Amino acid sequence: MERSIIKELRSVEQLLKDYLEIDRKPNEKYNITQYHIIGYLLKHDGEKVCQKDLEKETGLKKASITGSIDSLVEKGTVIRVPSTDDKRKNYIYLTDKILILRKQLEDKENLFNDQIKGNIPEEDKEAFFRVMDKIKDNICKLSGSKPETDQNG
Repeated sequence: MERSIIKELRSVEQLLKDYLEIDRKPNEKYNITQYHIIGYLLKHDGEKVCQKDLEKETGLKKASITGSIDSLVEKGTVIRVPSTDDKRKNYIYLTDKILILRKQLEDKENLFNDQIKGNIPEEDKEAFFRVMDKIKDNICKLSGSKPETDQNG
């Protein structure tokens, strides 16, 4: 039987989640969803990011994102700024407190990225990214959306 791309992607996703859970310090004050939100906000620093953007990025439901944002607001990590155009909408921004965490997150991500690709030859990494781009393109064609490519590898 042929291996399933979907099953392989899910397996890798679960391994990443498991690693991140194990690697967290027991007393760390941010959970995985909060790290994901912080990471997204860091990548879109200064942009208007609303809760719907975070729901789309994480695939989580409104209630889960609301709870995570509430917790981040309580910790002083993010602030909500009401939209001047739509009273139902709030934009989510990082506070200055995040600068220390930003460096730690970037260092951790860079180290982990180096570790997981360490023994993979350069041509295999290039082939992997070409195949992933094609998979994303195929999914986008099916769903009618546009691919978001990350050229940082």
